[in-house]
Amino acid sequence: FEVNEKEDDMLQRRTKVGKAGKKKAQEPPSAVEREVLRILWKLSKEEGLRILKYCHITSAMEVLYGEDGARAVVVLVPYVEMVEYRKIEQELVPKMEEELGAHVVLVQYRRIQRKEKHGKRLLKQKRPMSRSMTAVHNAYLEDIVHPHNVVGRRREYIPHQPVPTHLVFLDPKVKEITASKLIMYREVYKALTKRKSVFDYLVYPNGPEELRQRTPNTVPADGAGFTERVIRPAPLLTEGGAGPGPRFMEEDGEGVGGAG
Repeated sequence: FEVNEKEDDMLQRRTKVGKAGKKKAQEPPSAVEREVLRILWKLSKEEGLRILKYCHITSAMEVLYGEDGARAVVVLVPYVEMVEYRKIEQELVPKMEEELGAHVVLVQYRRIQRKEKHGKRLLKQKRPMSRSMTAVHNAYLEDIVHPHNVVGRRREYIPHQPVPTHLVFLDPKVKEITASKLIMYREVYKALTKRKSVFDYLVYPNGPEELRQRTPNTVPADGAGFTERVIRPAPLLTEGGAGPGPRFMEEDGEGVGGAG
């Protein structure tokens, strides 16, 4: 990557504003960050992307994957500015990919805090759950596959391997769009979290109901995780006024358990 000398001062100033932490703010921008900032400054002159003139980036990194030397550029943006980036993402990302010649992934910058130990409080307040390692890694995963959703997750423990493999399942409806990006998703997620993962599509097996219920799924509205019997709250008193009524009711209204 190369940057003109006239734009060096502007890029240096914009990168210092966006850097997170005092030590990182004093570091000079890398070649990837300079190129990304140059493209953002160039695109900010267009009609629908003028908001980029007031936006920053925290950092940028290049991820190489595949045997053909494919590249992906991960752009970490400040937490409060991610809302503005999402508004123009559909127009911004294709133009950045055309300029860089690589896939572009916008990720919201998040900070991980260590777990507090007994007798050693890191802060005056308790660590928020949003800054735990699990919450940050899950948020990174959602940003990587955006605008698509993760519909299932599972950890697979392989013998003689100390670290489990994280299986991530996407919706089969977006297979035509994301089939060529699965390797990119895996390598970018590994570069951000150091986790070994496998991306695939969630397809229910044609088996018995018990096997379908064990299929990993996070969509609560799916009928695979529910039984055929409808469980309704029991009334306080029966029609005769003696004791509670039936607790489990079938769809036709006949009692299953309790007084008939």
